[in-house]
Amino acid sequence: MGKFKEDEEYNKPGRDFREVIANYKKYTTQTEFKLFLGIPIIASILVFIYFWFFEKSNSNLLSYIMEMNQNSLTVVAILAGFNTTSLSIIAASNNKVLKFLKQHKLKDSEDTVLKQLVSFFSFAILVQLIVLVIGIMLSMISKSFGDVAVILPILSGLAVKIPLSILGVVWLATILFTIIISIRNATLLYRYVLFIADYEE
Repeated sequence: MGKFKEDEEYNKPGRDFREVIANYKKYTTQTEFKLFLGIPIIASILVFIYFWFFEKSNSNLLSYIMEMNQNSLTVVAILAGFNTTSLSIIAASNNKVLKFLKQHKLKDSEDTVLKQLVSFFSFAILVQLIVLVIGIMLSMISKSFGDVAVILPILSGLAVKIPLSILGVVWLATILFTIIISIRNATLLYRYVLFIADYEE
């Protein structure tokens, strides 16, 4: 009773990680994908186009990126906490509510509302934790950038500005993406809490 068969596929490393990503892609519409990816990318490109034309110093550009990284780490950590708490709220719901959500199918799909909810919040937590780890590493290694620039004078001008600008665009877009998916999750939590309030056993 309550047992399940563990096969070789089930025990493969990263199985749950891949499943969460696959489910997120499955449950997210094309329109949502375009908005969630397009808005951060366009906003980030515009910001660094401004820096490209009006900021001549590569050291200042690096300082802006590192300052953005430091400020964002706090925000992303808060968002990861929010999504973790939200997932805990869902998991702690009345068993009858969870059973109802598990039995309630999505439109044109065999998957359940409960699986969709858990997938959205789990994906956000995974992405934000990855961003936190990379951000901390970036913050640590950035302290040596200045020394490298002094030792290798050739690393100046466009040879540094182009990679820094690309790094800035990718990193800012990633951070904005984590914010946008958390905003979507906040609306899901809003609907979920209202559903719990109106649920009749």
